[in-house]
Amino acid sequence: MEKVGNERVTSLLKSKRFYIVLLLFFNIVINYVDRINLSVAGPLIAKEFGWDAGTMGIIFSSFLWTYALALVPCGWLADKYGSRIVNGWAISIWSLGAILTGAITNFGNMLAARWVLGAGEAASYPLAGKIVRQWFPANERATAIAIYNAGAFAGPALATPVAAWLVLETGWRLSFVILGSLGFVWLYFWLKKFRIPEECDWLPEDEKQYIIGSRDNQADPKKVTVSNKPIKISLARIFSQKTMWGIFVSQGCIVYSQYLFLTWLPSYLVQARGMQLMKAGIFSALPFVIAVVLGIIIGRISDRILDAEKIRQGKRRTAVIVAMLVSSVVLLTNMVENEYLVLALISISLTAVSSSLTLNFALTNDLISEPRIAGTVIGSQVLGGNTFGLMAPIVTGFIVKTTGSFNSAFILAGGLLIFGAFMSYAFTRKPIVYEVGEEADAA
Repeated sequence: MEKVGNERVTSLLKSKRFYIVLLLFFNIVINYVDRINLSVAGPLIAKEFGWDAGTMGIIFSSFLWTYALALVPCGWLADKYGSRIVNGWAISIWSLGAILTGAITNFGNMLAARWVLGAGEAASYPLAGKIVRQWFPANERATAIAIYNAGAFAGPALATPVAAWLVLETGWRLSFVILGSLGFVWLYFWLKKFRIPEECDWLPEDEKQYIIGSRDNQADPKKVTVSNKPIKISLARIFSQKTMWGIFVSQGCIVYSQYLFLTWLPSYLVQARGMQLMKAGIFSALPFVIAVVLGIIIGRISDRILDAEKIRQGKRRTAVIVAMLVSSVVLLTNMVENEYLVLALISISLTAVSSSLTLNFALTNDLISEPRIAGTVIGSQVLGGNTFGLMAPIVTGFIVKTTGSFNSAFILAGGLLIFGAFMSYAFTRKPIVYEVGEEADAA
């Protein structure tokens, strides 16, 4: 009985904290469902309004403009006011933006609807990273991140065929209303269940003590803080460190490829490979399904092979680098004609992209010395990703418009992945140190 009791506390899958990672997973799923719907409906919308590939590239990218601007503010708000309130408002805002996309009548109000979507969706990753730091022991960190980050691939995997069916059966406008409403269902469970461990009344006391006692065991014990008191946060101090820039740029190189696939994969399969929309929807979904499964497995392996000392030293960096190099197989897509070989290469690349994101988020959490800045640091990391990522739809659109081909777009993505691996190798070798003196404490 004692063994079962210990396992109930120490095993992530059998513990009560697993509910939290499920909430985060579905938050990210819905986040990406509301993004991918436009990619699936894109060919029909472009035809109805007479928009060319360059115009569609701007539209695909437009939600990322407000997304990027809101990332660091969302992380800061989470550090100051807590994840529960900020996440609740965020999903309400982005769900409204998704629903309003179904009512657009011209280019201007399409941009406005996508801007609302982007501003709300910006909270998801900074808050998820902060919540992982609050709720999960260091030796579960990559697994927890892999599970919630799998939502970024499960969302498109589920939504692509469903959205294609909805678009064909009900019209593209109603598809945005139906899928956009899912966020309000999630909001009910979030407000009902989420608190930090110290304030959670449904969390058993032994598990609560286990979480609090082991979530920061990777850090220098002399620098660990268990205080939840807000502190004044200086972005200049955070970005004065080379490690932050390494994480910022490497994240950008990963996310560029992620958004290339997320926004243009269905159109690529239709335009360059001659597939019908429904077949393209299925072929677009399969690589995301594979990435979900293998991404979680790779995250779990990372946790199991790294002990506390290796985590403290940032040894997860090696896995990040390997995953990024593997994902650069997207370069080979231009060299094959068989559609199933194309599917295999995209599946390998997306799986490695998924793993790169998981491991890079885990590495960042490993390297943060002061837990109270986690939301701001991870918000800054996601800003790096989306500074590059917001360019992927636009650049790809104009490459296709200019050359009539996707070849140069895949070459650029592969090159960025190799460069990102170098940045991680050279720049992420020291902790992100944030000393908190009395003069820095918030009033």
